[in-house]
Amino acid sequence: MPRNFRLTLGRLAALACASAIAVTGCGGGDDASESPKPTAKPTADAGLIPVAQACGGLFDEAIAKEAREPNGPGRVYPVKTESADQVAEALREESARRSTPEDLCTLTDKADGKELLALTVAWTPHSPPSGRSVHYTTTVGPEDAGRLLVSCDIGSGGTGSGGGRSLEFAMRDYFTVSDHSHAKLLIASAKQITSKLDCQKDPEYPDPKDVAPPPKPGLR
Repeated sequence: MPRNFRLTLGRLAALACASAIAVTGCGGGDDASESPKPTAKPTADAGLIPVAQACGGLFDEAIAKEAREPNGPGRVYPVKTESADQVAEALREESARRSTPEDLCTLTDKADGKELLALTVAWTPHSPPSGRSVHYTTTVGPEDAGRLLVSCDIGSGGTGSGGGRSLEFAMRDYFTVSDHSHAKLLIASAKQITSKLDCQKDPEYPDPKDVAPPPKPGLR
């Protein structure tokens, strides 16, 4: 047999073996019928984000700094909630003047862990006092850390109730940030939702520092 022909056959055999290694192995070794190893499941830490990115951007650096001090976490786990568009749509479909609270943002220290903060919104029969369209209430304790009443009459289309309507934004806060930060978070979340509801009269939101002044250094 010519030498060149034998070399060609050798190269073909080597190529065939290299191709087979990727699929079954060549010349023995691991069992080709062995099932592939399952992909590792992500850990809870895979969902952790910096505090400054919490609640879809509602946290600013000043609030994040308060949340981290003195011993708060630098990273939090955002529990999956409906988008602002979905929450607004659910509120449009509510026919009662008082509704079940819709979750806007929930943060925990890890997946299925301790709650750190929660923001909710619901229709309420109460109205802001003194003819105002927005009223912030300072409350005490993490279970009821702050409330914001916002007048938002969206008419008969989608409510069937007639008369004026108000939304109540509420929060729980185990970070224990300042009342000023509570006001900022509630006002920012309210603006986000009412902008999608087409209130007949635009709410007149106050500056957070006018309803709850920023804390002095070292104080909350």
